[in-house]
Order: sequence, then structure tokens, then C-alpha cells
Amino acid sequence: MTCFIINRFVTCVSLALMLAACATGPGPESAAGSDMAPGASATTDKPASTGNTPVAPYPIKDPLTATVLGTPAELQADLPDDAPITVRKLAPLVDRDTPDTLRYARPLNYMFTPQEGPAPLAFVIAGTGSSALSAKCVLLSRALYAAGYSVACLPSPTAVTFMLGAAEHPVPGRMPSDVTDLYRLMHAVRDDVSDTLDITDYVLTGWSLGATEAAFVARHDARAAASEAPFNFSRVLLLNPAVSVWDSVGRMDALLDQALPGGINQVPEFLAKGLGGLKNVYAKDKSLRFNEDFLYKAYESGAADQDDIGALIGLAFRLSLANMAYAADVLTHADVIVPEDVNLGPYDDLGVYFQRSFSMSFADYIDQLLVPYWNRDGRSVPKSELIREADLHSIADFLAADTHMRVFTSADDPILDDSEVAFLAQTFGERARIRPHGGHMGNLSYQKTIAALQEFFSP
Repeated sequence: MTCFIINRFVTCVSLALMLAACATGPGPESAAGSDMAPGASATTDKPASTGNTPVAPYPIKDPLTATVLGTPAELQADLPDDAPITVRKLAPLVDRDTPDTLRYARPLNYMFTPQEGPAPLAFVIAGTGSSALSAKCVLLSRALYAAGYSVACLPSPTAVTFMLGAAEHPVPGRMPSDVTDLYRLMHAVRDDVSDTLDITDYVLTGWSLGATEAAFVARHDARAAASEAPFNFSRVLLLNPAVSVWDSVGRMDALLDQALPGGINQVPEFLAKGLGGLKNVYAKDKSLRFNEDFLYKAYESGAADQDDIGALIGLAFRLSLANMAYAADVLTHADVIVPEDVNLGPYDDLGVYFQRSFSMSFADYIDQLLVPYWNRDGRSVPKSELIREADLHSIADFLAADTHMRVFTSADDPILDDSEVAFLAQTFGERARIRPHGGHMGNLSYQKTIAALQEFFSP
């Protein structure tokens, strides 16, 4: 999540994002129990195994804590370090001038990991606010490369680089529009690599919001006419999808409001408190890097205050939302955050605009930016339709019938409620892999998660 703020908050923001790198982050399957039949629910906490090697249960039972801390180093999957990961640039897919204040988000790019010989190509859709250069793109690229795939990881439609270079309508949140943009980007990637890559098949995955979008992309592809050159995905995997995007985002947004009632003015104090304890952990073991293992050791030592974990998740999400809202306002001249008659340069003080962006809840974003945008210039899309379009219930029949699709999630994922977990279990049946613990993307790097992912995608 690249931040647009150049003011006194920039250091705090950077540290928050370092802490919250896992906050939308690692994986779908928390194996706090023995291996299970797909779709089952675990109630035990027995050691599991990957191959012939025993694997200890995922150790974190609290869902918010798991969401932030990720997977301890000793339980992470062993993936190749020599995967040929590169970053490729694309020409913009839309004709749009780039405002000076957003030039940091150019160019449009994607992460590419090619096999040397003929191989299937896996598309990965990043989660909320994430670019194609995120840590989870790297992790999934390495895992899928080890399984025999060439891999293209795409930025989220909520990332500013996507909004600038790939979005016909640069106000993310209307699912059909975002899906159309993603589909066009996938075709651009295929065209970009076709001269150098022998593609034998196509598969699709994504995490969090990217997983929900992957479901809708798969449906779009299944209905595409021959003239659209469909991919005919042979496998689709949804990693911790939101069922109702609006409900899930509202739950994340509420975490910040509950934990930091003072809003942005309370952020420096919150970070100073949290980072003070983490500094002591680092001082005891300077070989540690600032990663999942570091945070887990801080958690074990008691330096990471569990009462503040919800605030950390909410802060990471609010920063993504603020970045997205600011860009949407500037690109569409919405006159909500930046006055329409103000032309900001790359070095202008953005403090007041950051304050406005950060203070904007997701409900505010919907009501002040998304709904007005889709009801201007002759368009008429009611809020109820925008909400319905971004809910997996609206394509439940397709999800139930597509035998090539699976879902991995956790029963305690904080972006879901019990009825939504039940919906995934009922809709996917034996194609759902639901673990009792793991939070939201709490253990993507966990050995059993990666093993299950690679097994599903085995060519």
C-alpha cells in the first residue's frame, strides 16, 4: 500500500504498514487440527502432517491476532528462492492524463514468474489496496512456480496504479466494472507474454477482495463469447473471499473506530505505544528481521498488546481506503476531498487532504464518492444495486455448479459472520476447505496451506 502523504504522519504511516503487512495478510487455511476432508469443520487440535513430515498445528487461536502475526518461521512452507520473479510494465489500457499528485503510482505493472518450457499460466488477483509487488504476490508466485506454473500477479482494482492505468471508471467498488477492467488487464498480460511463453492452460486465484473478484471473473469468462478470447480456466481457487464486500469492509472499518475513537489524532500515540514494546524484542535478538517471525516473538513475549491488534488491522485498512478515496476524488474531480479548482503538484503539502481522506469511513466512501459517481453523466445505479452486485449470493448458482472452483477460508475469519461461513460451506460443499482458526489470511505461508494449494493446482 503506497501512501500519498508527505507530511508529519509519513513516518507513522510507514511503520503502521510495516506492522500491518500481514493485516490483510498471510493465508487461507489455519490447520489447527488434523487434516480434514474438504468442507469439514475441525473441532480438535491434533498435529497434522505434510507428506511424511509431521506439521505442528497452527498456534494462534485468536482470529485478529492470527490476522496480524501470520505464521512463525518454523511452520512456514519451504519454497524455492530461485523463482525468476520479474516486474513487467504495460502501456496504459485507458486514455487518461495522470495528475501530478498521483505520478508516484505510474506505471501500470504486474509481477511475472515464467517457466522455461511449456506450462500453464496462473493469474493471481491481489487483495484490497495491494499492488502487484506485494509480499503475498511474491509468496503465491513462488508456490505456484514450484507447482509448475508460470505466474502473473495483478494489482487490485483498489490500487492507485490500477485506477490510473487500467480502470475505465476510476472509482473502485462496482463489481461488474472492476471485473471488466481485470479481464481486460488479463488479456493485456497474455498478449504481453505470448511471444516468449508457451501457455498450455489457464488457472485463476486471488486473496481477500481479490478472491471475491476472481469468482466474478470466472463467471464472466464462462459466459464470454468466442470473440472475447476466453481463458476457460481449468481451476479457480478463492483464498479467504469476502461474501458481501460491503459487509466485510464495514467490519474492518469498525475495528479502527472502536479501538481509536480519537481517529487520526490518536495514531501517533498508538504507534509510539506499540513500537516501544517491539523495540525491546529486537534489542534482545538483532538477527531478527521485521517480518512474521519477529511479530510472533513479540506476541509470545507480551510486547504486542492484544488489545491494540484490532486497531492495527483497522489502521492498515483505513490507510488503504484513504489512498483509494483520495485518488478517486482527484481523478473524477468529485470535489469531496480536494476542491475541484485546486491543482496539486507532486510536492504540495497534502496534510489537510490526508486528514479528510483518513477521516472517511467506508460508508462515507460509498455515499460521497461511489454512489454519486455512478449516478452522474447520464448513469443511474442505485446504492442497493451496487451492494447486491458485490455479493457472492448473487452468483450462488454459478459457484455451486462450477466443479473447477474451490474455496479456502477460516471459520473465524473476521471479515465473515457465521451465516457467511455457512453460505460458503453449503454452496461449495466438498470443494470448501474451512479451518476452525486462522483469522483473515493469517497463515498463507503455513506449510499445510501451501501443500493444499499446490495439490489443488497440480497440473
